[in-house]
Amino acid sequence: MTTNEAYEYEDDEAGQKERKREDAVTQQNTMQNEAVSLLDPGSSYLLQEPSRTVSGRYKSTTTASEEDISSRYPRTDRSGFSRHNRDANASGNLVSSNTLEKKIEDLEKEILRERQENLRLVRLMQDKEEMIGKLKEEIDLLNRDLDDIEDENEQLKQENKTLLKVVGQLTR
Repeated sequence: MTTNEAYEYEDDEAGQKERKREDAVTQQNTMQNEAVSLLDPGSSYLLQEPSRTVSGRYKSTTTASEEDISSRYPRTDRSGFSRHNRDANASGNLVSSNTLEKKIEDLEKEILRERQENLRLVRLMQDKEEMIGKLKEEIDLLNRDLDDIEDENEQLKQENKTLLKVVGQLTR
Protein backbone atom coordinates (compact mmCIF):
# COMPACT_ATOMS: atom_id res chain seq x y z
CA MET A 1 0.00 0.00 0.00
CA THR A 2 1.43 3.37 -0.98
CA THR A 3 1.42 6.45 1.19
CA ASN A 4 -1.36 8.05 -0.87
CA GLU A 5 -3.49 4.91 -0.58
CA ALA A 6 -2.97 4.87 3.19
CA TYR A 7 -4.09 8.51 3.44
CA GLU A 8 -7.12 7.82 1.26
CA TYR A 9 -8.04 4.83 3.43
CA GLU A 10 -7.72 6.97 6.57
CA ASP A 11 -9.77 9.74 4.95
CA ASP A 12 -12.50 7.27 3.94
CA GLU A 13 -12.53 5.77 7.44
CA ALA A 14 -12.57 9.23 9.02
CA GLY A 15 -15.33 10.30 6.62
CA GLN A 16 -17.44 7.33 7.63
CA LYS A 17 -16.89 8.13 11.30
CA GLU A 18 -17.83 11.75 10.65
CA ARG A 19 -21.01 10.68 8.85
CA LYS A 20 -21.89 8.44 11.77
CA ARG A 21 -21.30 11.32 14.19
CA GLU A 22 -23.42 13.63 12.02
CA ASP A 23 -26.20 11.02 11.97
CA ALA A 24 -26.03 10.71 15.75
CA VAL A 25 -26.18 14.49 16.20
CA THR A 26 -29.08 14.72 13.75
CA GLN A 27 -30.95 12.03 15.63
CA GLN A 28 -30.24 13.71 18.97
CA ASN A 29 -31.44 17.04 17.61
CA THR A 30 -34.59 15.34 16.37
CA MET A 31 -35.11 13.78 19.78
CA GLN A 32 -34.61 17.12 21.51
CA ASN A 33 -37.02 18.88 19.15
CA GLU A 34 -39.62 16.19 19.67
CA ALA A 35 -39.13 16.32 23.44
CA VAL A 36 -39.55 20.08 23.46
CA SER A 37 -42.65 19.87 21.29
CA LEU A 38 -44.11 17.34 23.73
CA LEU A 39 -43.95 19.92 26.50
CA ASP A 40 -45.64 22.61 24.40
CA PRO A 41 -48.94 23.30 26.19
CA GLY A 42 -50.69 23.90 22.87
CA SER A 43 -49.74 20.47 21.63
CA SER A 44 -52.23 17.63 21.96
CA TYR A 45 -49.66 14.96 21.13
CA LEU A 46 -49.67 13.51 24.65
CA LEU A 47 -53.43 13.15 24.59
CA GLN A 48 -53.43 11.53 21.16
CA GLU A 49 -50.85 8.82 21.86
CA PRO A 50 -50.72 8.04 25.56
CA SER A 51 -49.92 4.36 25.05
CA ARG A 52 -46.57 4.89 23.32
CA THR A 53 -43.49 4.51 25.43
CA VAL A 54 -41.16 7.44 25.96
CA SER A 55 -38.23 5.71 24.30
CA GLY A 56 -40.37 4.90 21.23
CA ARG A 57 -41.24 8.54 20.82
CA TYR A 58 -37.71 9.54 19.88
CA LYS A 59 -37.09 7.23 16.96
CA SER A 60 -36.46 9.41 13.97
CA THR A 61 -38.06 8.41 10.72
CA THR A 62 -35.94 10.90 8.80
CA THR A 63 -32.51 9.36 9.40
CA ALA A 64 -31.09 8.03 6.20
CA SER A 65 -28.96 4.94 5.77
CA GLU A 66 -25.20 5.29 5.38
CA GLU A 67 -25.50 4.42 1.67
CA ASP A 68 -28.07 7.18 1.09
CA ILE A 69 -25.88 9.75 2.78
CA SER A 70 -22.72 8.70 0.94
CA SER A 71 -24.55 8.86 -2.40
CA ARG A 72 -26.03 12.28 -1.64
CA TYR A 73 -22.76 13.81 -0.54
CA PRO A 74 -19.97 12.89 -2.90
CA ARG A 75 -16.41 12.54 -1.63
CA THR A 76 -15.43 15.98 -2.98
CA ASP A 77 -18.03 17.70 -0.76
CA ARG A 78 -16.48 16.25 2.38
CA SER A 79 -12.84 16.70 1.43
CA GLY A 80 -12.73 20.29 2.72
CA PHE A 81 -12.67 19.05 6.31
CA SER A 82 -9.19 18.49 7.68
CA ARG A 83 -8.44 15.97 10.39
CA HIS A 84 -8.11 18.85 12.85
CA ASN A 85 -11.59 20.14 12.05
CA ARG A 86 -13.08 16.65 12.39
CA ASP A 87 -11.47 16.18 15.80
CA ALA A 88 -12.68 19.59 16.97
CA ASN A 89 -16.19 18.86 15.69
CA ALA A 90 -16.17 15.45 17.37
CA SER A 91 -15.28 16.89 20.76
CA GLY A 92 -17.83 19.68 20.29
CA ASN A 93 -20.45 17.15 19.27
CA LEU A 94 -19.59 15.01 22.28
CA VAL A 95 -20.11 17.93 24.64
CA SER A 96 -23.35 18.96 22.95
CA SER A 97 -24.35 15.31 22.84
CA ASN A 98 -23.87 15.01 26.58
CA THR A 99 -25.82 18.19 27.25
CA LEU A 100 -28.57 17.01 24.89
CA GLU A 101 -28.70 13.66 26.63
CA LYS A 102 -28.92 15.43 29.99
CA LYS A 103 -31.70 17.67 28.67
CA ILE A 104 -33.51 14.65 27.26
CA GLU A 105 -33.22 12.84 30.60
CA ASP A 106 -34.52 15.93 32.41
CA LEU A 107 -37.39 16.24 29.95
CA GLU A 108 -38.23 12.55 30.28
CA LYS A 109 -38.28 12.94 34.08
CA GLU A 110 -40.48 16.00 33.75
CA ILE A 111 -42.82 14.14 31.39
CA LEU A 112 -43.01 11.27 33.89
CA ARG A 113 -43.80 13.71 36.72
CA GLU A 114 -46.44 15.42 34.60
CA ARG A 115 -48.01 12.09 33.67
CA GLN A 116 -48.08 11.03 37.31
CA GLU A 117 -49.64 14.37 38.28
CA ASN A 118 -52.12 14.01 35.41
CA LEU A 119 -53.02 10.50 36.57
CA ARG A 120 -53.43 11.74 40.14
CA LEU A 121 -55.69 14.56 38.97
CA VAL A 122 -57.76 12.20 36.78
CA ARG A 123 -58.26 9.88 39.76
CA LEU A 124 -59.14 12.83 41.96
CA MET A 125 -61.64 14.04 39.37
CA GLN A 126 -63.18 10.56 39.13
CA ASP A 127 -63.48 10.43 42.92
CA LYS A 128 -65.14 13.85 42.92
CA GLU A 129 -67.54 12.81 40.16
CA GLU A 130 -68.39 9.66 42.09
CA MET A 131 -68.99 11.76 45.20
CA ILE A 132 -71.19 14.14 43.21
CA GLY A 133 -73.23 11.16 41.96
CA LYS A 134 -73.70 9.84 45.49
CA LEU A 135 -74.67 13.30 46.75
CA LYS A 136 -77.22 13.67 43.95
CA GLU A 137 -78.77 10.33 44.92
CA GLU A 138 -78.88 11.43 48.56
CA ILE A 139 -80.48 14.75 47.57
CA ASP A 140 -83.14 12.84 45.58
CA LEU A 141 -83.86 10.63 48.60
CA LEU A 142 -84.07 13.66 50.89
CA ASN A 143 -86.42 15.43 48.45
CA ARG A 144 -88.69 12.35 48.41
CA ASP A 145 -88.61 12.26 52.20
CA LEU A 146 -89.43 15.98 52.28
CA ASP A 147 -92.38 15.43 49.92
CA ASP A 148 -93.64 12.59 52.14
CA ILE A 149 -93.24 14.74 55.26
CA GLU A 150 -95.06 17.68 53.62
CA ASP A 151 -97.89 15.34 52.62
CA GLU A 152 -98.06 13.95 56.14
CA ASN A 153 -97.99 17.48 57.56
CA GLU A 154 -100.88 18.52 55.31
CA GLN A 155 -102.83 15.42 56.36
CA LEU A 156 -102.16 16.20 60.04
CA LYS A 157 -103.35 19.79 59.52
CA GLN A 158 -106.59 18.47 58.04
CA GLU A 159 -107.06 16.03 60.93
CA ASN A 160 -106.29 18.83 63.39
CA LYS A 161 -108.95 21.08 61.80
CA THR A 162 -111.44 18.25 61.95
CA LEU A 163 -110.65 17.58 65.61
CA LEU A 164 -110.92 21.29 66.44
CA LYS A 165 -114.39 21.38 64.81
CA VAL A 166 -115.49 18.31 66.75
CA VAL A 167 -114.16 19.74 70.03
CA GLY A 168 -115.81 23.07 69.25
CA GLN A 169 -119.16 21.36 68.67
CA LEU A 170 -118.85 19.31 71.83
CA THR A 171 -118.15 22.32 74.02
CA ARG A 172 -121.25 24.24 72.83
